[in-house]
Amino acid sequence: MKNFLKQIQQLYFGYLFMALVPLAFLAFWKTYFSGLLVNDDSFHFYFHFHVVAAVCWLVLLIVQPILFRQKKLLLHRKLGKLSYLFFPLLILSIILLAHYRYLATKNPEPVQLLIPFKDIIIALYGFSIALYYKKRILLHARGMLLTGLVFLEPVLVRIFSNYLFPWPYAMYVVMGLIYSIFILIIVSERKTNEGRWVFPSVFVFYVLVHLAILNNWNIPFFNAFGNWFAHLDLT
Repeated sequence: MKNFLKQIQQLYFGYLFMALVPLAFLAFWKTYFSGLLVNDDSFHFYFHFHVVAAVCWLVLLIVQPILFRQKKLLLHRKLGKLSYLFFPLLILSIILLAHYRYLATKNPEPVQLLIPFKDIIIALYGFSIALYYKKRILLHARGMLLTGLVFLEPVLVRIFSNYLFPWPYAMYVVMGLIYSIFILIIVSERKTNEGRWVFPSVFVFYVLVHLAILNNWNIPFFNAFGNWFAHLDLT
């Protein structure tokens, strides 16, 4: 069992994000990449900006653990400085795209903003951990992992909804997969001296946000935030 859990940890530190590259291409083929092949100009700049920022961050998440395992620590540290550029660009791209799509939606509901801002909150939480504990490898790595796990839901939702299941069943399946991944990580981390506290709170946060979205909860403070966000002159 101990060897199995160690293998699981090696899987999600780096290799998981390698798998996300072809999965993301498949997920967004119908709604984005296929349009690029026919010179479709219907995509606003915010879509392209978000794709470039997400790819840059994903590449960094793939390369950095590999460099660390190969003990190329100097190069690992030098590339790590790119995170101070790539991460703010990623967050900015999410905010701009969320704002653009929210204004483009007929009769938008503030609850739909929970989807992108959930990812922003989790990514900021993870990146803050990674920065604060940058000299404590176990905590730093787990913080960076969280910044990549936010890619799972948008990728998996589109794969299942575009190719396998109708809505909302696709969302139910994805929720089950994400919960299973977090439970597996939490179980594999349960005897880790450092870092086992990182994932449980995020797991609970995922569950609460999903419940709010599926049940269309009326959250007064978030409704106020949605109205304020909609009136910002961002896009």
